[in-house]
Amino acid sequence: MRRLLPFAAVALAASALAACAGTPAPATAPTTAVTSAGTWTYAFDAGPGLASATLSGADGRPALRVLCQAPRGDLMVTDWTFSRVRQGETQATVTVGQAGKTVPGLIAGDGAGRQVLTFALPPQDALFAAMAPSSTVKTAAAGFTHTWAPGAASRLNDVINSCRTIGS
Repeated sequence: MRRLLPFAAVALAASALAACAGTPAPATAPTTAVTSAGTWTYAFDAGPGLASATLSGADGRPALRVLCQAPRGDLMVTDWTFSRVRQGETQATVTVGQAGKTVPGLIAGDGAGRQVLTFALPPQDALFAAMAPSSTVKTAAAGFTHTWAPGAASRLNDVINSCRTIGS
């Protein structure tokens, strides 16, 4: 019996290890949506006619920027929440309240080690006709959706109005 005891202990330890190794941790699905939080800032520089609204996260880094420069007046949207999405050309959909618009976009590196979705919108688009200060604003591309932080519609409106004033 003493001769079999070491073999039994080794067999018991091996079966315990096999049981631990045989139960993998459950796989987590990749994130397909995020709702941002942070602080919005608005800036206007009359010299070049540049209006911008920037959402900064808790780490102080920008999460989203809407920029407009007269006289052309297109809204340039830069969204850093698309870090988990494959790079390349894509279709970006912007939703303001219940209205939506799809435009060409690009997901690429930003040169600072982050990945970003960029696209342009005309500031005098029907998309903004029914926008209210409390409207929810979302960006979607490549199977990922970003719901902008509260206050987004107000900041977007600030930028649009600045571009219309300077660009008209």
